[in-house]
Amino acid sequence: MKEKILFVIPSLRSGGAEKSLITLLSLMDYEKYDVDLLCFRRDGLFFDKIPQEVNVIKGTEDYEMFDGDAKVAVKYFIKKGKFLSAFDRVKYAKSSATENERWNILKKQLPKLHKEYDCAIGYLEGNASYFVADDVKAKRKICYVHNDFKKLGLCKERNREIFVKCDKVVTVSQVCLDSLMDEFPELSGKFTVVENITSPKLINKYATEETPYDREHSKFILTTVGRLAPQKAIDLAVKAAAVLKEKDYAFKWYHIGTGALKTEIEGLISSLGVEDEFILLGERSNPYPYIGQCDIYVQPSRYEGKSIAIDEAKCLCRPIVTTNFSTVADQIQDGINGLVCEMNESDIAAKIETLLNDAELRNKLTLNLSEEKTGNEEELEKFYAILR
Repeated sequence: MKEKILFVIPSLRSGGAEKSLITLLSLMDYEKYDVDLLCFRRDGLFFDKIPQEVNVIKGTEDYEMFDGDAKVAVKYFIKKGKFLSAFDRVKYAKSSATENERWNILKKQLPKLHKEYDCAIGYLEGNASYFVADDVKAKRKICYVHNDFKKLGLCKERNREIFVKCDKVVTVSQVCLDSLMDEFPELSGKFTVVENITSPKLINKYATEETPYDREHSKFILTTVGRLAPQKAIDLAVKAAAVLKEKDYAFKWYHIGTGALKTEIEGLISSLGVEDEFILLGERSNPYPYIGQCDIYVQPSRYEGKSIAIDEAKCLCRPIVTTNFSTVADQIQDGINGLVCEMNESDIAAKIETLLNDAELRNKLTLNLSEEKTGNEEELEKFYAILR
């Protein structure tokens, strides 16, 4: 008999955890597992990538409205005669509400699951894990932490309660594991590492689906993938682009992703006069042609658990420039398979400039990456082990 597995994630919008989940689902053995996937929101860039074997449990329109603009949500619920929900949305918006209070209000809008599972997995820290721990019937419960816990800004006591209720807490790198160990030493026996799975076979297949760039004479193509959020530091990338433009380099720097800082980043691009050089492409369900056909891949992050985008650029053998976030040494050796820079626009620009001026170094990095073992599909066996 197949084991019944539930994955829970807030949405399948663009993001590393969301992409990681799609890869995992694409590789799972459906002869052994009967898989349900609950997405709180009924939209997302990666929805069309969900394997057909997966039963998708979609969230409700009420949840999507509740989780959006407060004024719009209150009007929506009043119009539907759901006055308690309207009142809850007002309470939810109050800055004095604790993380636990906000979750207890929010989860009223989520579907009730009556099925019992062999294993339920909250695939993202925060609400997905809270839902699995508090509101799912399962013989075994697992929650994921995809970043350095100390940098996530989550309530420590609330998450301790969640971790106690779960059988395993999975994170994606040794640095992230060390962070959990430091914060919750008494729960160290629950913590384990399963890296985000990168499949070179899938990545290289998708990378040839289109030719996205219209190359002009002597122009270099730079690419960055990441949410428009403080963590990904796209502001530093825009400022680095301004430094390069001032030095008269001919380049186009394409960014893939969207997020809460979109308006702010658009304003920064305009104020620095790099509208022709730094181009926001928005979301792309298949970013691999953009990564695979660029001259340099740039990751300007302030912190990462383990950067999926860097692993993807490595699979596609692109010269990489990345900031020295805390887990970068897990992926990049400076001067061997990429260049590591300080976390500021001047050093990001300087390392890009080094590569723009040195074709031999670009070729060296590409050659080294082509000879490096990329991908880690063996992590799937670690995942199966924690299911059991």
